[in-house]
Amino acid sequence: MKIAQTKIWIALAWLLTLTIATVGVAANERVIRDGDLVYLRLAPVDPRSLMQGDYMALNFSVAIEITAAQGNRKQANLQRDATVVIRRDTNHIGQFVRLHDGTPLAEGEHLLRVQNVPTRWGGNGVQVSTDAWFFEEGQAKRYERAQYGEFRVDPNGHALLVGMKGEGLGEL
Repeated sequence: MKIAQTKIWIALAWLLTLTIATVGVAANERVIRDGDLVYLRLAPVDPRSLMQGDYMALNFSVAIEITAAQGNRKQANLQRDATVVIRRDTNHIGQFVRLHDGTPLAEGEHLLRVQNVPTRWGGNGVQVSTDAWFFEEGQAKRYERAQYGEFRVDPNGHALLVGMKGEGLGEL
């Protein structure tokens, strides 16, 4: 009897896990399909990892501006998740406007969710969506020219990095 119950619980746990994963994937697919296009300028990057293969360690200029706007607060005084306000120019390039304090957005403003994280070198940093872009081995030269991250952002500010763009938002 106990073996049958155990098998039922295992099957239910497996079904629940698949359901949760499917809902998460569907939500991200919806952001990619329906989200607003936003480009964020890259800050300096490091395009190699011996353990993980070829990738770019990402940092965005907007993250540097957000860190400055938050001031010199210690990590303990910052919430991990934060929301900021950005504005897109005519080329869909996002510019930091202000930290979001709950006030209604003005015309043309959009939310962007970020995370306050400890940096590898100590101190605090702001991460937008992800801190890495993985690419096929041997493509490092192609991605060295990257100047913008291409994001899809939903109305709540959830951003997904979907590509990289070069100078003038051109393809790499």
